[in-house]
Amino acid sequence: MELKQYQKEVLKEVGRFARTYELARDAATAYGVFMNAVGLEPGKGGVARYSDDLGGAPKVCVKVPTGGGKTFIGACAIDVLSDALPSHDEVVVWLVPRKEILSQTLKNFRNPEHFLRIRLDQDFAGRVEVLDKEDGLRGRGFTAATVGDQLTLFVLSYDSFKNKDGRRAYAENSSLAGLTEWQRDAGTAVDVEGADDTALISALAGTNPIVIVDESHHAKSKLSLDMLRNLNPRFVLELTATPGKGANVIAQATARQLKAEEMVKLPVVVYRRPDKRTTVADAVMLQRRLEVIAEQDEKRTGRYIRPIVLFQAERRGADDAETYAKLKQKLVEGGIPAEQIAVRTGDVDEIGGADLMARDCPIRFIVTVEALAEGWDCPFAYVLATVANKSSQVSVEQIVGRVLRQPYAARAGARSLNIAYVLTASADFDATLTQVVNGLNGVGFSREDVAVGGDAPAPASQQGQIDFGPQPADGAGDAASEGDDLDLTGLDFGASPDVAGGAAGGAAGSAVDGIIDASGEMEERFEEEIGSGADAPLGGLGGGSNAYGMRAAVADSAASLAIPQFMIRVDGGLFTDDEIWKPLDREDLLADFKLSKYGIDQVDINPTTFSEVREVDLAADSDEYRIRWLEDNVRKNMAMLFASMSDDGKRESLKALVLQAMSSQFKTAYGRAQLAGYISRVVDDMESPAVDACLHSVGGVASAVKGAVTRLADDFCEDRFGKLLSRGDVRLSPEYRLPGSFLQASPMTSYDRALYEAEDGRIDGPERKMVDLLANSPRVVWWHRVVERRPGEFSINGFINHYPDFLALRDDGVLMAIETKGEHLGDDARRKLRLGTRWADMAGAAFKYFMVFEHEALDKANAFTLAEFGSEILG
Repeated sequence: MELKQYQKEVLKEVGRFARTYELARDAATAYGVFMNAVGLEPGKGGVARYSDDLGGAPKVCVKVPTGGGKTFIGACAIDVLSDALPSHDEVVVWLVPRKEILSQTLKNFRNPEHFLRIRLDQDFAGRVEVLDKEDGLRGRGFTAATVGDQLTLFVLSYDSFKNKDGRRAYAENSSLAGLTEWQRDAGTAVDVEGADDTALISALAGTNPIVIVDESHHAKSKLSLDMLRNLNPRFVLELTATPGKGANVIAQATARQLKAEEMVKLPVVVYRRPDKRTTVADAVMLQRRLEVIAEQDEKRTGRYIRPIVLFQAERRGADDAETYAKLKQKLVEGGIPAEQIAVRTGDVDEIGGADLMARDCPIRFIVTVEALAEGWDCPFAYVLATVANKSSQVSVEQIVGRVLRQPYAARAGARSLNIAYVLTASADFDATLTQVVNGLNGVGFSREDVAVGGDAPAPASQQGQIDFGPQPADGAGDAASEGDDLDLTGLDFGASPDVAGGAAGGAAGSAVDGIIDASGEMEERFEEEIGSGADAPLGGLGGGSNAYGMRAAVADSAASLAIPQFMIRVDGGLFTDDEIWKPLDREDLLADFKLSKYGIDQVDINPTTFSEVREVDLAADSDEYRIRWLEDNVRKNMAMLFASMSDDGKRESLKALVLQAMSSQFKTAYGRAQLAGYISRVVDDMESPAVDACLHSVGGVASAVKGAVTRLADDFCEDRFGKLLSRGDVRLSPEYRLPGSFLQASPMTSYDRALYEAEDGRIDGPERKMVDLLANSPRVVWWHRVVERRPGEFSINGFINHYPDFLALRDDGVLMAIETKGEHLGDDARRKLRLGTRWADMAGAAFKYFMVFEHEALDKANAFTLAEFGSEILG
């Protein structure tokens, strides 16, 4: 299973936070730095401050709506976090809220053919052991030897350490004595309050595990937090569609992104039916119609779909309540084969271990009450039909999320198979809609994802709802009235209608065909509205109160703009001859960059100029070095250690330390092996006294090497970019469109002519002078402050990713990209000016680039002083 683009973006943010934390070694500080980088400031603009409820251990949250692949994101995040936060013990604790999810998650991670396990095997070279609580208690696969040689993944429930049975994890355990003794000798053992030092909880705490908390909104009690603290986590990543108060959300996916990536059925279309008899009849007919459509669609796509209806019965209580037992009996009496109906409630599970997506599975109708919450998963569920008296209170919001997943995470050819249906006979239709919306909110969606079908066409006579068999006796139709038992007399569910609603279809067939036709039109409109689905992935941070849309007066002029960005031609693979173009990324240019071809003369190392190092420490449980903040006494111990090393030993240690001091992102960009070879050449070229000095200034050495590598790479990318342009493998295309809104951590509303209702207010010096100039120029239609690296922002994506400080539309229709500078900034300014000039020359007369200096400009085309820009460009 390939990662969707929004999943890649979420994982990118997880890695960025983890790397930030690794450097800061303080979760709250890291959170502030992380948020500032995307234009948000904790404590301001509606952005919450970091919530520390684990006594310093970092805990952050990823928000992904139901159907968005939270589990897959979590599985991929294990490698991301392990790389950013290295440890001798690769132990991960995966926590789930209930036994149903526990068994499902264990089954999937243990299945070598499941995409979750395949991903772990890829990331950890097949060295993966998946354990449950009983494995841990017996010490199976959990020893001093295994924790340092493989990924050990414990899949546990929240209750594993909380209830009476959970106390076994705190008891003395001879099976783990060897592991815990090794931890004590290595100095990693942790004293867990109330636990024996050989207990499972103590052994886990000693590994300092990464903890993944699935459906984390269920883990907010004091007992849950105590459990997390006792695990002594290295890092806690929460996965949920609905973060609770205090969740430190660092990234989110949106419903529109999921729809654009073909992960979910949207919109959810809600139809009001006149009574519950009609609701049942139409639900059955809708299933039949959708199944015929699915059979035709399979001939085009090759994907098998068997649409399923979820009938939501009433709770036991009133004498006339339509309980699940009654409903199943009546469906069978109406002609539906018993094997096609399964009851799934808190007490009854007739689904069992059946694979609902298998071709040989007969189930087409599932009768439930409210039991299908998180963990129940079948993409074939298309229709939710509430079977209750008009005045009955059935909580639709607890179950509506179960019909959202798109089969195979791919759009079907028929529009009617790309949406979900809700049929209800509720007297208070608005109340039902509210419940549907609340239910969607509960799994990460919103009111915008609901379409109202209202009243589908219905015949006047209840006796004629489905003309399949004998007509009921006079007055039988009145049995469906308010307060009476559900009467399906005269409805023959055994017939097989054709897609056109032939003889078997009758009046109800026509009604259902109307539902399908109208729903297809709604899906088409919805598809047009979502466009590319490129929502800002951080759009939900800060509670949304800091989101500002375009000003109505200028929104049309901005929304119609298609701004050129660079695209690169890529290989479409063996199965297509079509040209494939994608946005150019710097990684595309670095593909052929080889450090082995370059000398080390650009690396300028002078230990006397380095600031005193604070971030290197020795691991207590191995011979490896880790990135840590150092205390004075630790520095002294390190000095003694280095003093006792041979010259070769010092050099090898320095090489390892310098490589580890580089960020995971930097190592990924340039290749760990390439960097190791380059660092080796640099260190081998040093005199012995310099090696001694650098061992105490590893951060400075790493910085010098990174600077040299970056300069070499920048030169290479610029040259490669020019050649690809000349060859026609890179081109400029009008691909970028401004988002409808942006988050503003420090909203600024005091200047005129802004594009958005508020712009980023963190400006000073030449930037503020530029804002003042743009806001007061009659030639400016609107201006926008670009925040570097903020999701959704425009950049000139050439041999560097250049985010100009401002975009501004002039009254002659020219869009200006403006970079402001307080003074000359050497190579950085010159590279940006070269790229901006090339972009503008290729983009045509409607696009211009300017580099504006406060006082003295570079003697280059498109470089102006602030005064010159005001008089010559805006005058």
